[in-house]
Amino acid sequence: MSINDATLRAFAKTLRKSLFVPDWKEYISPTANDPASYDFIRAFYEMTMITAQNGGFIYADDRGRAQKWSKDGSGAKAMVEKMAEIRAAKALPFYDLAPDEAEDKIAPLLEGVPFAQKRLKIFKEFADPENHEKAVALLASACDGETYRLDMDFVKNLAAIFPEGLGNDPFFKKATLTVLMAAGNAHHHGVKVDVSDLTIAADYVLPQVLNAGDVGILSFSADLAKDLEDRKLFDEDNDRVAALRAAAVVVCERLAELSGLSAQDIDAALWLAGRKIKSTENKKVLPHMMCKTMRF
Repeated sequence: MSINDATLRAFAKTLRKSLFVPDWKEYISPTANDPASYDFIRAFYEMTMITAQNGGFIYADDRGRAQKWSKDGSGAKAMVEKMAEIRAAKALPFYDLAPDEAEDKIAPLLEGVPFAQKRLKIFKEFADPENHEKAVALLASACDGETYRLDMDFVKNLAAIFPEGLGNDPFFKKATLTVLMAAGNAHHHGVKVDVSDLTIAADYVLPQVLNAGDVGILSFSADLAKDLEDRKLFDEDNDRVAALRAAAVVVCERLAELSGLSAQDIDAALWLAGRKIKSTENKKVLPHMMCKTMRF
C-alpha cells in the first residue's frame, strides 16, 4: 500500500470548508434533542451510548463468510433503528434502566443482532450511574464557561470510562466519532464545541474512498486488492487492518494540514466523495474491508 503524494496535494486543493453541519438528531431521543429543553450533557451521553454500538456490522455467517448487518445496505441505519426500538420499549440504559435490569429488558431486543453479548455488556456500562457521573464530570472539566474544548486527550479519557464500548481500539474510532457527532448536534442548539484537535474516525470505509478513482490517494498492492475483492474476513488485529486504518489517518491529517481544514470538514468531504464513487472503465472500485470487530 502506498500514498500518492501528488494526488493527495491535488485533492487537498479541491477541499472547502463544509457549510453543512449534520445534526445527527436521529441518533438520540426526541427528549435529548428537544430545542425547548436542550441539555448538552444528556445529548452527549445518549450520543456516546449509540456510538459505542457503532461497530460490529461485519460478521461471519454459519459458513464463515463475511456478512454485513444492515438496513437498506446501511449498517448505521440498522443501528439507529435498533436504538429507536430500545427507546420505544422504555429500555434506554441509565434513563430507563438500572444495570441489573439491562439483561432482562435489552437482551431480547438484541436477538439476531451480531455481537449481541458484547453489545449487552456495553449497554450495562451506560446503565451504571457511576459511569454517567464520570462522563458528566469529564465533560464539565472540558468547558471554560463558553466553549467545550474536546481534544484527543478528552477522547482517550472518555474511552477509559467505557472500556467495553469505546476502549480496546488503538485508533479510538468510536470515541472520536462520539465527539464529532455530539459537536454537530450541539451546533444546531447554539452550544459551542471546539473539536479542531481531533483526527478522523478510522473506520472500514475510509480506505475504500481514498483508493477509489475519484480520489485515488491510496494505492493497494495486488495481494491486498485481491483480498478486498474476495471479501476476505479479517480479524481486528490483522496487520492489514491496522495498515489500512493508519494510512487513512495519515492521509486525512495531511489533507487537513494542506487545506487548513478541520477533521470534521475532511470527514464531510470524504463522506460526500464516498457517496459518488463508482466503477469506471479504467478504475474499478474495490469493496471496503471486511473486518469482524466491535471496534469500528
